Amino acid sequence: DDHAAREEGMGGAPSGGGGGFVSGLYNYMFTPSKTKAAEDDDLRRGDDDSNGRRKHSRTHPPTDDDILALLPLPPRTSASTAKTSPSRPSPLKRPRTFSSDSSSSSSSSSSPPQARLLTVHKHLTLREYRISASTAPRSTEREGYSIERHIAPREEDGSFDVQQWGASAERRYRNIDVVAPPRLTTDGRSVVLAVRVSNVVAGAVEEEGGADATARIYLLRLSLDTYTVVDAAWLNRHSGESVSEIGGSVACAGLAVGDSDDGAADDDYADGARVGCAAVAYVAFGPPPEITAGEGTTTGGRLPVTVTAVRFSPLLSGGEGRSPKPAAPPRIRDLDLFEHLVPSLVADSVSYDSTTGGCLFLSTAGLVCGAHVRFPPASEAGQGRTEAIPRRTLEGGLSGEGNDDLEASFRDEAVLAIKSHLLSSFRQYLGRTRDGGANLPFVARSVAPPSILSCSSAVLSAAVVLASVSIVNSASAGGRVGGAKMATTAPPDNAMAALREKHKWHADFVKFLLHAGAYKKVSATGRTKLRDHGEMIAAAGATLSECRRCLTEMDAGADKDEGEASAFRREVVEALAGTSDVVADLPRRWDDLQRPSGTDPDMDMDMDMDSMMLTLSCVCRGLGEAFRYRANESTNLYDIPHHDPTLCGKGTIPWTSSTEVLAVLHLQLENLQLFGDSVLSSSSNYEQDKLALKRLVEDASVSLLAGYHDHFRCDPQNEEIARLYDEAKRLAIPLLRTSYVNEDGDDIQALEMSLKHSCFEGIVQICHDHRRSWKFCGPFSPVPPDETYDIRLMLSGTSPESPYVHLHGSTDYRTGLPFCDFVLNWYADRGSNTEVLELGKECSEALTRFLRNDNRLGDL
Repeated sequence: DDHAAREEGMGGAPSGGGGGFVSGLYNYMFTPSKTKAAEDDDLRRGDDDSNGRRKHSRTHPPTDDDILALLPLPPRTSASTAKTSPSRPSPLKRPRTFSSDSSSSSSSSSSPPQARLLTVHKHLTLREYRISASTAPRSTEREGYSIERHIAPREEDGSFDVQQWGASAERRYRNIDVVAPPRLTTDGRSVVLAVRVSNVVAGAVEEEGGADATARIYLLRLSLDTYTVVDAAWLNRHSGESVSEIGGSVACAGLAVGDSDDGAADDDYADGARVGCAAVAYVAFGPPPEITAGEGTTTGGRLPVTVTAVRFSPLLSGGEGRSPKPAAPPRIRDLDLFEHLVPSLVADSVSYDSTTGGCLFLSTAGLVCGAHVRFPPASEAGQGRTEAIPRRTLEGGLSGEGNDDLEASFRDEAVLAIKSHLLSSFRQYLGRTRDGGANLPFVARSVAPPSILSCSSAVLSAAVVLASVSIVNSASAGGRVGGAKMATTAPPDNAMAALREKHKWHADFVKFLLHAGAYKKVSATGRTKLRDHGEMIAAAGATLSECRRCLTEMDAGADKDEGEASAFRREVVEALAGTSDVVADLPRRWDDLQRPSGTDPDMDMDMDMDSMMLTLSCVCRGLGEAFRYRANESTNLYDIPHHDPTLCGKGTIPWTSSTEVLAVLHLQLENLQLFGDSVLSSSSNYEQDKLALKRLVEDASVSLLAGYHDHFRCDPQNEEIARLYDEAKRLAIPLLRTSYVNEDGDDIQALEMSLKHSCFEGIVQICHDHRRSWKFCGPFSPVPPDETYDIRLMLSGTSPESPYVHLHGSTDYRTGLPFCDFVLNWYADRGSNTEVLELGKECSEALTRFLRNDNRLGDL
């Protein structure tokens, strides 16, 4: 009865007293032999037998009495039999027969067919039984278990060593149990087990104090040739107390194993190297039966149903007498199912779906559901060289831990897994805090899976960025966050309301990371990317608002051709369509909005100017709102400085300095250089348009130069960046000196930009044009010298305290000359030898070098 209760639901004993092969097989396995009673008594006493095998005492339940699963195995071939090396000799057990008819015995030397059965016992002890299919008594053929293996060896302190599975080296576990019936792979060469390791057992709940925070679920792949673990994957979507045997919030609902559809063939490997096919295992987790529907049917009330797919790579030969080894580490995907369709699962309802290659399972809502994961082809580099079970990537971190470029890790398997965990736990966080009044830190810590806190900083940073992209790009599409529908106060057709709702979700996501204790592991690059997403939301709202204002003013302005005006409005609407849905594509929306002026001969000149002004106005308004958001929220929300010059790396460059944004700004400034005066000459409100044009030129010039400066600071040796930076200087500085921008003629802003970005041409030209203001006109002159334009101070400002010291560490891109040499050469090119000698007093070394190398002043 004790055994029958354990085997219920997993191929247990048949009811009733009927005969048959199954009944005989069950009696064979679980009825003790009368002739072995004395030996069994010895085993119960815990003594050692003659072969040195450990015998169990009744104080610790023997593994024979804890059979967890029974699995029929395919017949063993001669090749596989030769590879098998039992860890201990077969027990001396009397043969059993189902018939005592001795006349049916045969004297033939050939062995009768034998059935193979695998039993899984508590603490992961495996036994292979061989059962003869013949009814004749045979004195030479022994039956019983021929192989016994302990998958997790027990240490002297009673714990189990699971380091080979990829667990932490310092961690030991006291309890191991199977959470789902094992499954054979389709090639019959491996068996897949879902096991739970923990430090709290069911009988020790009072002593241990409840659930176990160290519990983990592993999916193991065992080779039937050697009965060793050849692959292991930690299913870290749920860990700790959530999967604890005591008080866990999720339970395993079943396991299914099928073929992998990666298309790999035997031709991809050397002859005889492949000894096992690839396989995909599906394991499902859901709320256990004791969690009733009354506790809530949304993710705010309990954890969602999760289907985890693990792709095991083909097994390669490990050599003579050695275990097979996988061609690549396991690949894992976690699917969180919609709670309104699958609130929980019927236990043991997971099965293989031969139609799709996925799995089927039964929801408690009465639906038969399916899941299928297609793993993209991946290079299995290093085939045949894996000496040990490879740990999952997220335990060891990315290979490029210190790489600032997160984009290189966005396709990493571990990053994608942590991203799905973040989105799922964030949905639960929103569900529990939707009505307010909740303890935010407590809720965040309760829904955050341990995988988020246990992964490396590089993996978490990349996953956080990807999760944030999913939120800002999909939250407004019907009120969904990361693909799951959430309550929203904004109708989907209202772009501005959708952006406001999206900004709230983005801020909540950052706060969720803070409360969960994960934000401190996010790198500076990851935090910068998060801030970029918040800035993009603010810039998108400003862009749409400015576009609406410009179109309204155009409609109320002077009479225009109605057909051309309608076509222009339609182009603008099409260019900005979907801005509130896919916020991360805002730079591309700006690029679609702009139209090179003067390229269409049939286009009305007024409409061409309107297009240029609308594009420039929308871009500058969006960038201005992004800069204001950066100044206000950098410290308060993202815990990073507004501007940190010590951060140098591609990943730390803000989105406002991206190549797409800089290309839009560069083209708009080129259009202004060509048609700026025409815009004002055809204006009906000259003063108002002049003021607006001045503001746009200043904003665009400052943003363009600041963007290229960010790139040049991070990569000063890049020739292409240096060239584009120089072109931007020669474009923006003269525009800042135009009459409609520099109406007072003081060139203050142009000089400031020239000094800040080391534009030597602009500095010398502006100071030369204003030389009357800084030159000393004599002791009786009423005009004091103006040091603002005094280039002598700039030439002599080499001390660290000087505001011009950075000029002496720069060189001109086109001439390659340092600042002092450039100034002397500039005046010499214009024949101003007197200025060369006069200014040379402030930089004697540069003057000496110039006189020795330049023959224009050689006669002096």
